[in-house]
Amino acid sequence: MEVHAHTHTERKKWTHYVWEFIMLFLAVFCGFLAENIREHAVENSRAKEFSKSLMQDLQNDTAAINVQKRSAGTYIAISDSLLNLSKMQLDDRTAAEFSFYTRFMYWTVPVLWNRATFEQIKNSGSLRYFKNSQLLKKIITYDALVNEINAEFKDHQTRGNILLPLINEIIEPAYHHEVSKHFLWELDTMSRSTKENIFLANTGSLENKREKIKEMLNMIIVQQRNLRLNINDRWRRAEVLAVELISDLKKEYHLE
Repeated sequence: MEVHAHTHTERKKWTHYVWEFIMLFLAVFCGFLAENIREHAVENSRAKEFSKSLMQDLQNDTAAINVQKRSAGTYIAISDSLLNLSKMQLDDRTAAEFSFYTRFMYWTVPVLWNRATFEQIKNSGSLRYFKNSQLLKKIITYDALVNEINAEFKDHQTRGNILLPLINEIIEPAYHHEVSKHFLWELDTMSRSTKENIFLANTGSLENKREKIKEMLNMIIVQQRNLRLNINDRWRRAEVLAVELISDLKKEYHLE
């Protein structure tokens, strides 16, 4: 009977297994490294796109702040006019002028912030794409400042709602209807002749409404004080920080 000899397989040296392990490790490591590089590139690309949009929002915010500052400055100026007029006899022309400026004391227009990009970044968890910790800190600080300003606006609006019934009791409806076509933001460019025509209206004496006028003026003084604080502090800080962020985003992501 024929006997077949078994083929003897030479045992691999231990160095062969070491090299197999090294090659496998390198393959896994390179795959991980490639994925990490790809993910980093994607995150950097997304951060750059978000930054472009955020820059545009911040530029619009600075424009909105300046619009608000002009309107608030006008409000403060005509508040001073009302306080000065209240020291006079409120009859005839003085009554008409007082009634005209009173019409604008309800002004409760908020800063028209552009929040779409930041809200998208925050709600999608994309703040992690911004690797520069100082830049991220400024973005978060800006958001907190906007929230602070919005909270003060709610108080401003509440005071405005207290003012509204007082205003309605002071101004005659027919005159109110006549001047309602004018807006606060146009007062600083309104011609003298237009104002003179408005002040010639017969609104009747306001002397019998002194108590309501006193209540209104006290609340207006509070509004005026807080608007001054906004102009000199809150809005100024927001504008400065927005400009800084625009500059930082340009540098960080090489944007135009």
